[in-house]
Amino acid sequence: TCFLFGLLHFFFFRVVYSNVLMLFLSLATVVLFAAAGAKPATRARDVTYTGQTVLRCFPSGDSRANSDRTSRLLSDPLLDVWAIGANGTVDVRIVDTTIVGERIRTRLEDLFDRCDVWIPDVEELVQQFEAANSMAEDVQQQQEWHEEYHRYEDIFAWYEEKNTTYPELVDMRIAGVSYEERPMPVIHITAGSGEEKLKIYFQCQIHAREWISGAVCMYIVDYLLQNYGVDERVSALLSELEVIVVPFVNPDGYSYSWDGDRLWRKNRQINPGSACRGVDLNRNYDDHWNETGSSGDPCSETFHGAFPASEPETRVTSDLFMSMGHIIGAIDWHSYSQLILRPYGWTTADSPDEPWLRALGDGMSAVAFEVHGQRYTSQKGSGLYPASGTASDWFYGEQATEANRGFRAAGYAIELRDTGQYGFLLPPNQIIPNGEEMVAAVLYYCLACLDNPIPAPSGPGK
Repeated sequence: TCFLFGLLHFFFFRVVYSNVLMLFLSLATVVLFAAAGAKPATRARDVTYTGQTVLRCFPSGDSRANSDRTSRLLSDPLLDVWAIGANGTVDVRIVDTTIVGERIRTRLEDLFDRCDVWIPDVEELVQQFEAANSMAEDVQQQQEWHEEYHRYEDIFAWYEEKNTTYPELVDMRIAGVSYEERPMPVIHITAGSGEEKLKIYFQCQIHAREWISGAVCMYIVDYLLQNYGVDERVSALLSELEVIVVPFVNPDGYSYSWDGDRLWRKNRQINPGSACRGVDLNRNYDDHWNETGSSGDPCSETFHGAFPASEPETRVTSDLFMSMGHIIGAIDWHSYSQLILRPYGWTTADSPDEPWLRALGDGMSAVAFEVHGQRYTSQKGSGLYPASGTASDWFYGEQATEANRGFRAAGYAIELRDTGQYGFLLPPNQIIPNGEEMVAAVLYYCLACLDNPIPAPSGPGK
């Protein structure tokens, strides 16, 4: 009996001691991570992509047929077109892994010269991306802000900090709220005061999954602020211009792409009568709305909404733009494919300012190439495929111009890195080099617009 009692006593205290020790070590680990500034683990997303692939389809020689075919593919609710390359290639994610997916694959192979498996395992690529960004978060104290992607709340706080740190250059306001009532900030950057200046307008993160667009916008803002009074070009630019930045056109979709579906594109609108949510905000602007390259099906990635500017995010950005006046240049930032796209997107016809807009786009491409040797193709938007209701066409179009007090904005959409190896899952170590080449392009663009602004048809110009 004594022996059994002693044995039980030994095991009891050993278990208790072991549990207490493990609790102590766990608490110590928490304290150490907190002291090191570590962040809590990212919550698992709701959507997985097991079995999904991305195909790259190569076109035939008939460019008109290719353009028409691409427009049809974009409006197909069963397809997720990731990108269209400058050479006409189309990257398509095969979402359905059943027999329907195999039929879609066969259909694509019939439509194109050939389709190759470009990304064999979307889930694996997403996991690699998440691991890379998580690693950057874990060593944040050793790195700078632009070496990782950040959540909506953290980005909002970052812009607030810039507003506090650079009060002589920055004025941060709230332009409006999104469908889910997230604040949509607008950042005004300029030096000095006095008479109203000409303006450059940037908007970012219109498509939720294109994380690099918001990251590059932050890099550009940071560069302008840090180099005022240091870089003569930046000092001259901010002395003569006001730069306006909308960090989030689609804050709801962006937030959902962190915790829900990493590859979500649209906003988070509930569409009456449909189980499919969201509107493609870049088909919802009031410029040739619903004419081409969009869909009336709420399940399509290019669903254009119930009517022009039906979405609160579109109305906030449109109203903001029209309230400013004197905007001589405007860029809507996207990814991916490395393209600099000028008007028009809704028609293959040349715009009235085609020679100047082509030269301006070619110049941006040239200076960007000089930084890291990355080639950005400069072309008309409709050269890829016709698309209507887009932000960049609206910037240049009649509604915006009528409110712009004598000027027509040189409107562009810029598709950032890369050309398809990672697609929307661009690793965080490419944020800074992508930002560096776009800073060069932006400085060229702003100074060129300042030197040669486009007058409205009945406006005074500069």
